[in-house]
Amino acid sequence: MHNFLFTFQTTHQALSAEKKMKKEPVSSRLIPTPTEIFAECGFSLELTMDEEQIEQIARGELFPYAECYLIVKSENRSTLYEKIYSGCP
Repeated sequence: MHNFLFTFQTTHQALSAEKKMKKEPVSSRLIPTPTEIFAECGFSLELTMDEEQIEQIARGELFPYAECYLIVKSENRSTLYEKIYSGCP
């Protein structure tokens, strides 16, 4: 399982994505967009899922998003964000 962060262009998109993901068998939570990431919307959706599940979302089948990041915890406990997908309508 991996943690992913999705950013959005609007607050409406973020809230809609959160609502859709609450119906799915994955851990999800709406959080403020980290300051390390520039996003048009101040909210991001953090999801915990395996790589097979992320592919469906990455193709835009569940909700539109601006960017997707893999969340990586480093040894010194800081959080790094690695962009893995961009610009799904």
